[in-house]
Amino acid sequence: MNLVVISDTHGMHRSVKNIPDGDVLIHCGDISNIGERYQVEDFVEWLKELPHTHKVFIAGNHDRSFDPKFNDGDKPGWLKGLLADLLLSDYNIHYLENESVIIDGITFWGSPITPDFYPESWAFNKPRGEKIKEVWRQIDASTDILITHGPPFYIKDLTKSGMSVGCEDLGRVVDILKPKYHFFGHIHEDYGMLVKDNTTYANASVLNEHYRITNRPIMFELSK
Repeated sequence: MNLVVISDTHGMHRSVKNIPDGDVLIHCGDISNIGERYQVEDFVEWLKELPHTHKVFIAGNHDRSFDPKFNDGDKPGWLKGLLADLLLSDYNIHYLENESVIIDGITFWGSPITPDFYPESWAFNKPRGEKIKEVWRQIDASTDILITHGPPFYIKDLTKSGMSVGCEDLGRVVDILKPKYHFFGHIHEDYGMLVKDNTTYANASVLNEHYRITNRPIMFELSK
């Protein structure tokens, strides 16, 4: 199974060039600037046009229309309709929100949650500690590929100011579950990959800290 991983396109998805062919395209969130309807709808249309057999995506902190707290406790009607249509379509586009999907025997689990950072302005923020632990406890123990918007602590989470801002609680769960891959984005300036304890980690942000497309999609070959 060939995996192609990108993240943090912020409405510029159609400007990402030379996306490799593959079996599964994975997007790790921040598909829009602030969840604008036209960007979300065009992103889904763009996914439909791509040749990959399956596409898997999650939301990120910028994708505010996906977070019910910005819409009186529910997703907006246009978005609920769009996601419902995907479930009924033959496009094999999978939106994950603290849930999993199995593709050719491989379990993908995805979450948009990140630790609090101006939670009144950004989507899917949870306080560090017990609140965010409640989310990570939901990760399927059989997960092969973990997709989160943000990184674990000390793993490709270094900001331009030199601070590591990843989630300690997420890191502890990943250390226990040991998925084959953990993909994320969020911290644009720490794009790249590393391997630790038989888990391959990749920060797949295609935009740099200045919101310019500078980074290439990352590709992996997964043996069943």
